Amino acid sequence: MPTSDRQLAFVWIAGGAAWFVNGLAGLRAEGGTSGFYAAEVAWIVVHVLVLAGITGLRRSGATGRHRWGGGALSLAAAGRVLFIAFEIASIVLGDDDLPVFPLAVVSTGLGMTVGGAAIARAGQWRGWGRLAPLAMGAYPFLVIVPVFAVTGERPPDVIVAGWGLTIAAVGVATAAQRRRTPSGHGSDDVDRFDHHLATSTSG
Repeated sequence: MPTSDRQLAFVWIAGGAAWFVNGLAGLRAEGGTSGFYAAEVAWIVVHVLVLAGITGLRRSGATGRHRWGGGALSLAAAGRVLFIAFEIASIVLGDDDLPVFPLAVVSTGLGMTVGGAAIARAGQWRGWGRLAPLAMGAYPFLVIVPVFAVTGERPPDVIVAGWGLTIAAVGVATAAQRRRTPSGHGSDDVDRFDHHLATSTSG
C-alpha cells in the first residue's frame, strides 16, 4: 500500500502504463495459450497496482470533507477487486470472454467518476490535475461502454488500452500536487503570520 505521495504517483503511473501496454498486446492472445496466461497474470498485476492507487487516493484525503467521495472511491476499489477475481476465473477457465467483466468496468468507472467529482470540488488538488480522477472514471462511459452497447462485443484493443492513459494521468496529477505541497504549506504559514500580525497590531 502506498505510504507517500511519491509511491502513490508511482503505482498510478506504473498501473496506467502497464494497462496501456497489456491492452494493446495481451488482449490479442488466444485463450488457453501460453501468451494468454502470461497476459492474464499481467492483468492481475495491473489491477493490483490500480487498486493500490485507488486505496491510497482514498486515504490521502483528496476528497476533503465529502464523505460520499470516499465511499465512491471504495466502490471503485471494489471494482478492481472484481477485476482481479474475474481474471483469476479466466485463468481457470482458459478463456477471458466472460460476461461479468462489464460489472467491474462500471463499478470502477462509477466510483472514480463520483469520487473524482468530490476531489474536484474539495479544492485539495489544484490545476488540471484535480480533474484527472474524474476523467479516469468517465472514460469507460464515454468511450468503452458506448462501443460495447452498439456492437455487443469487446471494443477494439486501442480503446480498452486508452483507459490506461487516464490512469497514468492520475499518477502525473498526484506528482504535480506533491510538487505544489511546499508552496501550499508556505501559503498556510503566510496566513498564520498575517493572522498573528493582525492580532498583535490590534492589541
